[in-house]
Amino acid sequence: MTAPKLNDDSSLSINIKWLIQIVILVGTAVYLYFGLENRIANNEDELRSLRYNQNTYVFPDIRVLEDEVIDFKLERERVRKDIQRLRELVNENK
Repeated sequence: MTAPKLNDDSSLSINIKWLIQIVILVGTAVYLYFGLENRIANNEDELRSLRYNQNTYVFPDIRVLEDEVIDFKLERERVRKDIQRLRELVNENK
């Protein structure tokens, strides 16, 4: 058997129904690929946004709350000491 040779007279025939199916299949694959790429890009942007918000909003709020708790604890100790001192003064004056 001899190998076919390509020349100017060579031709290729394909069923039009198959050609349409191939074009639709390739178009669908390209559409799904770009849809997937878009979803991945959106998820990356959302992740970046969440990390930015976490660093700028959540942590400062926690720091502020921690400072307020420390201030309240210090104030509570001052009040306890003042009450204790007042009790001592009342006991001395009796």
